[in-house]
Amino acid sequence: MRKSKLIATVLTVLAITILVKLGFWQLDRANEKEQLFADYEARQSTPIDLNHSDEPFNDIVRYAEVSVAGTFLENYLLLDNQILEGQAGYQVIGLLDVEFPAGRSGIVMVNMGWVPWGQDRQQLPQVALPQGKVTVDGLFYKPELTEVWGAGETYVEANRWPVRVTQLDAKAISEATQLPIEPYVVLLSETAEFGWPRQWQPQVMTPSKHRAYAMQWFSLALACLLVFWFASRSKKITTEE
Repeated sequence: MRKSKLIATVLTVLAITILVKLGFWQLDRANEKEQLFADYEARQSTPIDLNHSDEPFNDIVRYAEVSVAGTFLENYLLLDNQILEGQAGYQVIGLLDVEFPAGRSGIVMVNMGWVPWGQDRQQLPQVALPQGKVTVDGLFYKPELTEVWGAGETYVEANRWPVRVTQLDAKAISEATQLPIEPYVVLLSETAEFGWPRQWQPQVMTPSKHRAYAMQWFSLALACLLVFWFASRSKKITTEE
């Protein structure tokens, strides 16, 4: 009897711990989304020239307007599982070879818009990128890398080009492709003459929904605690009788 009670107690504590952690994770996501929407609304409108900027890239605010000149590599990335108007597809990530101050060179990821999956997932879409030196105008963005208890880590399918990725993790992509990938993305201007359909206003779950989910997890944790407490009380009363 004592062993079964101990097992029930351990399982209940474990369940409550997981549910509470999920609730706090949703609250953290709500705060992140709130900041995301705020950054987009307050985006800096004076363009920053990345080729000649002395400002450290870590200090450039999210969604600041930027411009950068360089030459697109023939190869590109495909950011997987991107939804546009209810249809699944990829975002085409051009790889712009850029010369920075002090003779440093690097590869800037440029999100050029959305293309559909197609009928066969094994057949990757083939697209043509602009040739020669071009100036890219767009918005500065540092991707948020998703890791939820070991899930959602970056996968880079680097056995062929275009390379299919699950996240724009510059470090993982650089290691897989042996290219000097810069740790940020330029979101190609919606008015640019090249590229594919794109909409950069955040299309994500709202902070209020995240908080509603958090309340659900906390409520389930409380329900587990109450069920365990009533079950323990019931067994105690039965034993006494």
